[in-house]
Amino acid sequence: MTNVNNITNMASMTNFAHLRVHIVPVGFQFRRVTEPLVKMQADKVYLVTYEENDEARRFLNQIRSELHQQYGHIKDETIYLDLWDLYECLEKFREIMFKEKQNHIYVNVSTGTKITSIAGMLSCMLWGATPYYAPVAYPKTKEAEPPPTEIVEDPEVLPVYDINKPKPESLFILHLLKKAGGRMRKAQLINELERLGIIRLKDESILKLSKSAKHSQLRVTLDPMEREWNYVRVESNGRRSEVLLTEQGETALRIFGVPQTASAK
Repeated sequence: MTNVNNITNMASMTNFAHLRVHIVPVGFQFRRVTEPLVKMQADKVYLVTYEENDEARRFLNQIRSELHQQYGHIKDETIYLDLWDLYECLEKFREIMFKEKQNHIYVNVSTGTKITSIAGMLSCMLWGATPYYAPVAYPKTKEAEPPPTEIVEDPEVLPVYDINKPKPESLFILHLLKKAGGRMRKAQLINELERLGIIRLKDESILKLSKSAKHSQLRVTLDPMEREWNYVRVESNGRRSEVLLTEQGETALRIFGVPQTASAK
């Protein structure tokens, strides 16, 4: 595993305007959150927790208190979400990473729940952030003594690998189907994709797309979505065809999100 300090120093030399932003789920540990922030020279941290008054509140308060009193340069923002819901975690991590895309983003996968650790690793692979793990050691104590504060060793950067993501046009289609209640006529879908510029003239010598050309462009995108990924299902009744959003397609939309240019449409 890579020493996280080398990565941090490289980030500093790359561009001084870029901030070091951390996403850290909060559990029942304190130093495992704060020490990596200090060692890695964080500028901002998103502290992810379950509810305002849950059992981890005292750890969250202790973390925020130390940051405010001793490390005031580290800005913190508290995010509330269901730490046991993989899709909610993925959605929120993606939202933060898109918001902070101009900065260097790190995710602490050693804190929080097992689900937040999985979501953190997946998010880093999907959106290009850096995951790290903070090992801990506990000094030996007598059995009757209360457990000591954890001793945090140097964070270690974990390896990440590329994950194949759906093409933007596929996500546009899933987004349109979701907005339409899960099903659309092909003709209506073509009209929407024309409006978005996905179905368009690709040959300057042609003045106008024929109906069959539009359907051909749609088919190129729809066929793998139906046959390989099971994101959609196409139903035909005579000359009328409809495209239906499947459960797998809806799950893919939650994980990968809507391309940003379509989010406001």
